[in-house]
Amino acid sequence: MTALPDYRPQIARSLADKVIARLPESAFGDTEWVTMTALTGAEHLRAAIASNRPYRVANAVRSMAHAPRIAEVETLANTICDAIASEAYAAHNAATIAQVTNARHVITAVIAELRGLTEHAPHHAAHLREAVDGYVRLVGLHDSQIAERLDAVGAFAGRIARSMKLPSASVLEIELAGRLHDVGMIGIPRPMRAKAVGISKREHDHIKRHPIAGASFLSNVPSLAHLAPIVRSHHERFDGRGYPDGLQRDEIPLASRVISVAAAFVELITPRSQFEATSPHDACRELERHAGTEFDPDIVATTLHLLRFRQRTNRSA
Repeated sequence: MTALPDYRPQIARSLADKVIARLPESAFGDTEWVTMTALTGAEHLRAAIASNRPYRVANAVRSMAHAPRIAEVETLANTICDAIASEAYAAHNAATIAQVTNARHVITAVIAELRGLTEHAPHHAAHLREAVDGYVRLVGLHDSQIAERLDAVGAFAGRIARSMKLPSASVLEIELAGRLHDVGMIGIPRPMRAKAVGISKREHDHIKRHPIAGASFLSNVPSLAHLAPIVRSHHERFDGRGYPDGLQRDEIPLASRVISVAAAFVELITPRSQFEATSPHDACRELERHAGTEFDPDIVATTLHLLRFRQRTNRSA
């Protein structure tokens, strides 16, 4: 019996499929990582390139930085660019070709930054900690409560990062960025910061600029400039309803997503003049309730496991 021709429409290969097909097998030892990251990272980087915003391209590349080696991040990012450029050439899309060219410059800079952090982290770790210590002490001269909260968030964010089994360089980056995440708040008048209720829209909009102020400050400190994008994005939400850029899911730097969870927990369990502190148990419930909307659900799950394990061993969370 002669088989009937298949009239079903042929599904075009996704960008991730095209990327995986282009990758040299010899360049990767962990094919599972490559497949997973290509599936999640290809469209993310495409959207960042299309936005023509360098910080979004940089964040997209940094979101792949959990690779076994930085060389693998570089190869994958450039292969994604190759696949996008190939589509653009076939469609005679000059605008996209130009966007890919611009993105390659950003990718080169971010890879150099990541490689420097990985190669020199042990040598520079003490220096970076001393620099951050100094800035937190300066914040403490202005507002001791902010400084105390910065130290608490940095320490807790580092614990979460270690529980996620991230590379030591990433753990250090998250800890340091956590200790500086609200450094932009010192530009907000103290009476405005102290308000818990009755804040006007104008005041609220002013407060919402503190991540930008903090990132701007850090971008002018050469040894800490790599922390600026993390600080800028620590109030982004997993569902895209955060600020200042409305990023969502993997568009948000992983470090920022960790700090967001750590900062929320510290805020909940810290007593304030208008409110009593929330118990650690209830704070965990709040994190769980907002997983998938405000917070990355995987990071919340890791955090809850960390806290509940410590509670079972009768140690302080």
